[in-house]
Amino acid sequence: MSLRRISQELKTRFAFSMIFLFVQPDASAADSSLQQIGGVMIPQAFSQALQDGMSVPLYIHLAGSQGTQDDQRIGSAFIWLDGSQLRIRQIQLEEREDNASVSEKTRQQLTRLANVPFSEALTITLTDNAQLDLSLRQLLLQLVVKREALGTVLRSRSEDIGQSSVNAVSSNLTYNLGVYNNQMRNGESNTSSYLSLNNVTALREHHVVLDGSLYGIGSGQQDSELYKAMYERDFAGHRFAGGMLDTWNLQSLGPMTAISAGKIYGLSWGNQASSTVFDNSQSTTPVVAFLPAAGEVHLLRDGRLLSVQNFAMGSYEVDTRGLPYGIYDVEVEVIVNGRVVSKRTQRVNKLFSRGRGVGSPLAWQVWGGSFHMDRWSESGKKTRPAKESWLAGVSASGSLDTLSWAATGYGYDNQAVGETRVTLPLTESINVNLQNMLASDSSWSSIGSISATLPGSFSSLWVNQEKTRIGDQLRRSNADNRAIGGTLNLNALWSNLGTFTISYNDDRRYNSHYYTADYYQTVYSGTFGSLGLRAGIQRFNNGSSNTNTGKYVALDLSLPLGNWFSAGMTHQNGYTMANLSARKQFDDGTIRTIGANVSRAISGDTGDDKTLSGGAYAQFDARYANGTLNVNSAADGYVNTNLTASGSAGWQGKNLAASGRTDGNAGVILNTGLDDDGEISAKVNGRIYALSGKRNYLPLSPYGRYEVELQNSKNSLDSYDIVSGRKSHLTLYPGNVAVIEPEVKQMVTVSGRIRAEDGTLMANARINNHIGRTRTDENGEFVMDVDKKYPTIDFNYGGNKTCEVALELSNARGAVWVGDVVCTGLSTYARTQQTGEGNES
Repeated sequence: MSLRRISQELKTRFAFSMIFLFVQPDASAADSSLQQIGGVMIPQAFSQALQDGMSVPLYIHLAGSQGTQDDQRIGSAFIWLDGSQLRIRQIQLEEREDNASVSEKTRQQLTRLANVPFSEALTITLTDNAQLDLSLRQLLLQLVVKREALGTVLRSRSEDIGQSSVNAVSSNLTYNLGVYNNQMRNGESNTSSYLSLNNVTALREHHVVLDGSLYGIGSGQQDSELYKAMYERDFAGHRFAGGMLDTWNLQSLGPMTAISAGKIYGLSWGNQASSTVFDNSQSTTPVVAFLPAAGEVHLLRDGRLLSVQNFAMGSYEVDTRGLPYGIYDVEVEVIVNGRVVSKRTQRVNKLFSRGRGVGSPLAWQVWGGSFHMDRWSESGKKTRPAKESWLAGVSASGSLDTLSWAATGYGYDNQAVGETRVTLPLTESINVNLQNMLASDSSWSSIGSISATLPGSFSSLWVNQEKTRIGDQLRRSNADNRAIGGTLNLNALWSNLGTFTISYNDDRRYNSHYYTADYYQTVYSGTFGSLGLRAGIQRFNNGSSNTNTGKYVALDLSLPLGNWFSAGMTHQNGYTMANLSARKQFDDGTIRTIGANVSRAISGDTGDDKTLSGGAYAQFDARYANGTLNVNSAADGYVNTNLTASGSAGWQGKNLAASGRTDGNAGVILNTGLDDDGEISAKVNGRIYALSGKRNYLPLSPYGRYEVELQNSKNSLDSYDIVSGRKSHLTLYPGNVAVIEPEVKQMVTVSGRIRAEDGTLMANARINNHIGRTRTDENGEFVMDVDKKYPTIDFNYGGNKTCEVALELSNARGAVWVGDVVCTGLSTYARTQQTGEGNES
């Protein structure tokens, strides 16, 4: 409702209230022009207004409540006088987040009212628990309800992100480079490299994805592979995709373990969509509180206060996003005017889950096409040639209370396959996961895992087992393995005991066994840093080969300012080595981390291995790429060098920019127009990014809403006035690259002393620049902010005469003293003061 309409309504109510104040409802004194409705004498003017019809506000009032201070406005009603009977022509409800909600039955009764008359008492009965009461004196309508007529304001578990903010064609390119060189003892070397490119080009919510790699760049064995060429539109909760992709990139809701390597040319359609965001942070069982008046809701667990929330009168679902995950009881206290009016125990059910999460609606997807299966072999025993086949399937996922499930049914190469996955939390501490596959060629697979947090919250345990038997058609190997592991956090018993971790893997198909045990303890933690002790052992046996045992022990010293040192002993391959490592981290600059390590054999027979080995590495974060350079001389005498680098580029129209970040395949280009050494910050959904130079690209995750706000950088001396484009709101889909072109003025606070050409001081003179004006003092000194792009100061005199000062501010930052400057064009300031020729002073 507009402010103008509200203002008019208040004026009308005030005017007619004054009429009722001065016209008493005394029948004996009533004029023949007065009409009586519901025991109230109606003046002729007001009667005429009622015959024309008028709008009155609709408030909700809890039956039994004293006063109207807790009533909430929920809409408006249009009433009119039909002869001697007052009627409701229509009710219009207002949907607001902080409104109390009425039950669906009451809501339907309200919206269906049309030309319904009021009783003599000016009431209309809607249900057994709700009725309308009209006050002609106050010109308002009350919906008087009992608690049973109130609905519960529930929190939304899903939300569509809406339309894209980018209406032009744009593109994001992500690049990843890797180069590896191995220098052997005899002088020979081999080099390998790859360049992976992922390009997403979009128009609003439509986008095309191209994903591929180049291998062996610069060598005689250069090769390339295209993994994905796909059109996709994911909008308003539904997703359509079609094109070519490999089986690694096949998107499905359920497990698909029986599809071999190859390429698929087909399409998919379903409601598994990233454009609908599901909130998994709320309890799947709503925690509901009823407030008879405005007040507070307190949530307590084991006597500890977890949350305090404020609500108006009504029934509301309490926000449980900030509560811990798990299944447990909480006490819900409702407090009104400082007094506890109700207390009850409710169950919180918060389970961490990916995707839609527990309690979300059924998700489904159908897909299919042509399937090119690559050649397949298993340890030289089985070999299957490349083959063309059809492929079709359907996937679904959902939940039943705390149980989450996913299922897939599909067929290819004249085989039918069904797969399921079930996740069930048995208690707050124990979680069970089961995954099964069954195919028409008698293939089957079963994977089960259990994870548990043991009482006392100081230990955890996990167990996993897999058995797979493959028939004559599926291109997959048999499996029979089991694993068990756990972590014992002894710090819960005593802070000096440390943490102990152990694991055991048994692959019965290959008759291999693998044991590991690790221990970590913080020896010292204080002002000067921290000292930690690490120790571990591993034991590996593969078939009939000899058992391989490795051991290590090390002391790690972390010092302030990003310094870290480690010294320890390792026993491996029959000899013992002493190890020393060091690392230094930097908060700014291109190089963010440098490190080095050296190892020396101190006992045992090293055989052909060298007694001394070591290496060094550097992690860099440059403007257009970030990655690592590593050089290592191994104990076997080989020198290994590798380089990895990644980054991304965004394009829209004439705008092209690159970044060393790879946060997502959407983004924003910011044309700030700054000098190369200029720096400001962009605050994106609360996260700060540094911007420098004329143009910057920030890659962002797709299917998201962003608030981008430009501000001065706290790490820079520069001061900027962001005239326009300071804040933007964006909705980005894959490939969307938005362009923000703010008007930015780089400000320099200039102070100095201004003189005329003859050296006379320009005292008490009003001087101007591009963005403002100031007055000099008696000594001709001034202080003013200057836009660095327009570094001039001028002084007007003698009508239309002007003199100017050209400032040299190319290297100025923050504030600068320019000393004595001359206003060219003013021969003397003294004569100007004497004659007063238009002197602005």
